[in-house]
Amino acid sequence: MKILFSFLFLAAFCSLGQKEYAKTILDTLCSPHFDGRGYVNQGDVRAAEFLVDEFKRIGVQPFKNKNFTQDYSFKVNTFPHPIEVILGSDTLNPGADYLVSPISGSAQGTFDLVEINSSNYFTQFGGNINFKQMDPSQTVFAFNFIDVQDKKVLDEITGLTYEATKYFPVISVTNKKQMYSVGRVHSNYPLITIDSASYSKVEKVALKINNHYITDYQTKNIIGMIPGKKKKKYVVFTGHYDHLGRMGPDTYFPGANDNASGVAMLLSLAKYYIQNKPKFTIVFCLFSGEEAGLVGSKYFVEHPYFPLKKVKFVLNIDIMGGASDGITLVNGTKHEKAFNEMVAINEEFQLLKTIKKRGPTANSDHYFFSEMGVPAFFIYSMGKVKNYHDIYDTAENTPLEKFDEVELLMKKFVEGI
Repeated sequence: MKILFSFLFLAAFCSLGQKEYAKTILDTLCSPHFDGRGYVNQGDVRAAEFLVDEFKRIGVQPFKNKNFTQDYSFKVNTFPHPIEVILGSDTLNPGADYLVSPISGSAQGTFDLVEINSSNYFTQFGGNINFKQMDPSQTVFAFNFIDVQDKKVLDEITGLTYEATKYFPVISVTNKKQMYSVGRVHSNYPLITIDSASYSKVEKVALKINNHYITDYQTKNIIGMIPGKKKKKYVVFTGHYDHLGRMGPDTYFPGANDNASGVAMLLSLAKYYIQNKPKFTIVFCLFSGEEAGLVGSKYFVEHPYFPLKKVKFVLNIDIMGGASDGITLVNGTKHEKAFNEMVAINEEFQLLKTIKKRGPTANSDHYFFSEMGVPAFFIYSMGKVKNYHDIYDTAENTPLEKFDEVELLMKKFVEGI
């Protein structure tokens, strides 16, 4: 199957322009074949195999005495089995009407629904609920506080919601955008977050949610390089190829903007540097485990393929789906000189509307390089593409606006290092 899949896409990758090539990569990585590049059906591992094949086709090399893949493992909570939520007589749509919290445990059956809201929290429950003393066998608690604005109260309710999952299945009603994520631990019972437009206060709720907790999930980073004129000095491009995978067998998260778009950028850069020998050795790090808490990049920084003190700069590319409004540089305040160089290049070539400066954050794979004292930017796009950690982050919804301009900006920046 792998051989056939690779063969079918090989011809499509030949003789394409930067953006056209990137779009093909985007379409491929976001296809159901890779199951959202997560930890159900080993979607991330199959995506890694495809990307290694693409490295080889482009001409990217492994480091001497090393493989393209760096194996490691971590704990992860998954939902490979069919899931179902029925409120009264309404069967809700997973991913659209509700999300199962990634730390959920299992529950199956029909339950009485008990709603806790701003009206009865103090009057009926006294503001102090002791879940330990209640029978969990027939009850689902639904926390509905969408009418409350007080942050202190909401924080208290959030804590209570998670506490309740130790003893009961729980529903949390929200009127805010829902975003899926990856769980590294799990509770005893599930937490289902339901959009307020899809929720109704009913007497009964039927659940079918079964988690599968994996204590030693095997995954891999992908590391390749293109030798430069100064072989022992490095410019490192990073980006994570993993995403959120599946929530049950019928719902998957394609992860186009986050971060198939960044992977497409790295592969496009790899094609360029194969044809244009760089001053420094260019390293490409495609990390897994980013969505699980930056575990892939942390592992690499702890087990690097080359001395990190020899790195001139790290450019971490994450969320490249559309830069119609420009880009943001995390660590821009930390590396003022490099930030100003980016701005000067942008002004000279009139590439992007703006380059925004942002301070240090621990929100992507640049972080552990920065913690080791390696100069690094995390670059992400700003524009019309707002889909993020949801089922709508598809290749069709990701136009890659200003993709070529962002790539040219980075090439010019690397030339000046």
